Amino acid sequence: MDILGFATKLKAGQHHSIQNDDVFIDRLNHRYTVTMILVFAAIVTTQQYFGSPITCWVPAQFTGGYEKYANDICWIMNTYYVPMEHDIPHAETTRYERMLKYYQWSPFILLFMALCFYFPRMLWRSLNNKSGLDIEKLVGAALKQEQQSDQNEERQKTIDYITNSIRVYIENRYTSPRQPKYHSKNFFQKFTYSLTFWRHRHLSSFIVLLFTFVKFLFLFNSLVQIFLLNAFLGNDYHLFGFEVITKFMRGLDWGESKRFPRVTLCDFHIREIGIIHRYTVQCVLPINLFNEKIFLILWFWILLLAAFNIGDFIAWLFRIIRVDSRSAYIRRKLAMNRAIINEPIDEFTSPEQMKLNEKIRSKAFVHDYLQEDGCFAIRLIARNGQDIIVGEIVDKLYKHFCLIYEREHINSDQAIILQKSNKHHLSIPPVSPRPRQFETLNQDDDHRYLVSQTNT
Repeated sequence: MDILGFATKLKAGQHHSIQNDDVFIDRLNHRYTVTMILVFAAIVTTQQYFGSPITCWVPAQFTGGYEKYANDICWIMNTYYVPMEHDIPHAETTRYERMLKYYQWSPFILLFMALCFYFPRMLWRSLNNKSGLDIEKLVGAALKQEQQSDQNEERQKTIDYITNSIRVYIENRYTSPRQPKYHSKNFFQKFTYSLTFWRHRHLSSFIVLLFTFVKFLFLFNSLVQIFLLNAFLGNDYHLFGFEVITKFMRGLDWGESKRFPRVTLCDFHIREIGIIHRYTVQCVLPINLFNEKIFLILWFWILLLAAFNIGDFIAWLFRIIRVDSRSAYIRRKLAMNRAIINEPIDEFTSPEQMKLNEKIRSKAFVHDYLQEDGCFAIRLIARNGQDIIVGEIVDKLYKHFCLIYEREHINSDQAIILQKSNKHHLSIPPVSPRPRQFETLNQDDDHRYLVSQTNT
């Protein structure tokens, strides 16, 4: 029964079992790709350090110690590849050019690849924690609420926690006391200011710019990995996949490649008293059986991943450029939760005017209050958490904004009226002051009334 219950929960919440603060393409880079590379590194390491990575055919006079020495020296000093149908070259330079220098370092190459794929994630988590709005914690709270959906009190606490976190961020991070309020900038200054976003965490688009930069790092890494492997492995690795496809379409044997040969040659010297013996032995590299398949899979995977990253990065740029998409998304959330405030109907306000006022208010809510980071945080919570709770969060944020909006507009209207009144009084020509004169209506000391004397 416990296993059945666990399977039911797993099936019901298989997409929300882990706290995610990004999108699927990003997780494809830093989670699934890194996991796959680490598995490959474990396989190669096991074969290299716990198996027989190389075995050399040695002359008959070699005893056990000599044979072990030949295997070890050929593993350390590298081997070179010459096809069986070709003669062994006599020139040392030719042998050196055909030398294989990667098979001892293949586990470290794979670990370095895993680090490169995970580095953008490390950067995102580090700077996002310092931004003041930790999206991973908000998603975790939303997922916890999803698991405790039957407890209404806990649900309200979770909604209030997420709402207050976003509200505090957007009300305190968008202004900087050191930044002048009125400072005009040209396009180049604005562009440079955006590029150095990590120095200005008060920006309204700090998290959006950080997320864009992380996506660019994922894209850049996937494009550069093929060329890095080509530098590490040599032998034109960037063409490896194309040659395998060509051999497969022609019906040729693609299982053995000159880039990962299994039978190689090795030169070493043995010094004896008064003489140095040079030997050339033939060796087999069982580890290349794994290296060939692993790096072939990685070649196709990185190529596919680069295509996904290019498409995702272009789509993301269009999404952040289109401001109307953010407004439409928030308005759908407002409509879903009926958060639009109905103004009182009277003879002075028409339904068209009410709709216009609501449209202006919701537009100000998105552009002036939530701005880029607020809308982005809400979308990430909706994508990785529960969509219904996001509607309630938007509802609470919108109601809080409406209070601020009405208060600021009442104050601004009073200021405008006062300003117009002052302008009206200033427009009247000044009159020369003169002392007011009073006359006595009754000389009785007990009853004196002073009235201003007017000109008749």
